Amino acid sequence: MKQAKRTVLLFLIVYGMTALSVMFKKPEEFSVSERRRLLQKPDISFEALVSASYMRDMEAYVTDRFPLREKLHGIKSLFSMGVMRKQDMDNIYYKDGYLAKMEYPMNLSSIEYASKIFNKINGMYFEGTDIRPYLCMIPDKNYFLSEEEYLSMDYELFIREMEKQNRFLTPISIMEDIQLTDFYRTDTHWRQERIADIAEKIASAMETKITGEYNVFSVEEPFYGVYYGQISLPIVPDDMNYCSNEILESCFVYDFENKKEIPMYDIEKAKGRDPYELFLGGNISVVSIDNQKSASEKELIVFGDSFSRCLVPLLAEGYKKTILIDIRYLPAASVGDFVDFANQDVLFLYSIQVLNNSITLK
Repeated sequence: MKQAKRTVLLFLIVYGMTALSVMFKKPEEFSVSERRRLLQKPDISFEALVSASYMRDMEAYVTDRFPLREKLHGIKSLFSMGVMRKQDMDNIYYKDGYLAKMEYPMNLSSIEYASKIFNKINGMYFEGTDIRPYLCMIPDKNYFLSEEEYLSMDYELFIREMEKQNRFLTPISIMEDIQLTDFYRTDTHWRQERIADIAEKIASAMETKITGEYNVFSVEEPFYGVYYGQISLPIVPDDMNYCSNEILESCFVYDFENKKEIPMYDIEKAKGRDPYELFLGGNISVVSIDNQKSASEKELIVFGDSFSRCLVPLLAEGYKKTILIDIRYLPAASVGDFVDFANQDVLFLYSIQVLNNSITLK
């Protein structure tokens, strides 16, 4: 009986301390490891109480504020994958020193949606011009790691379907050139210092020359990628580097969304919540690069995602002007407000992950 009382008392003490911690802990707005905003305490109202939405929101809020939440998440991952031999946590798995996410199944409706937008852009801006549009798709790490152990789509079929539905685009394949080591171990993205050969191949396909010769600079802070925070395993973080040379250092970079000049590589953002925003300022809808030392009069327009932000500076070396457009943040119908289409090269450069989840495109 005494043992039962002690157990109940211990439970009440732990429960009470947890409740007090949640109540009085200073609310944080952002989880650095998970790269997302944390839920804030819901406002109480008569309508919210009657509909029970207040209790649902409060439960979600308390879950976000639970003491030692991230450490407990890490313990859960270690137990599930180390002891219980579970292969993945929320479709994220660890293999050969890399964290990757299963991209499965192939989403045909997503291919159709992305193609509908791409064809709309072609009809609005390219038809009747000397535009030369190209398409290049970037695989994710699951392409290299899945084999028969993890669920994986048929990447070759995916690419064929995209090319079939976008016949106005000339395909540029990098599937045989890209390697697993071109990617960060803890993040979804590729490493800029590892893809100079990819940039050269894409530039060559568009009949443009770049030197492919750069100085590599390191960011002092360790890079904890997006998968690191989602799975919370004790994995050594990545190092982050960026490439530059005399030509890139002379470029003028402009952020059309915020109407200001920005650095090619923002070192301060590399120290922030999302270090990958180092490249061209992060999630900006339209950014241009004017090459002060260009030997060519050619211009390049890139429709792309976050992978493009890493590659575009390398391509910019071969063009007088390069414009990167992210239609996840700018509707396709508004692109003409920022760009005059004439006789530029145009490149649709997208990760297969985005194309397989293309609802983010506008």
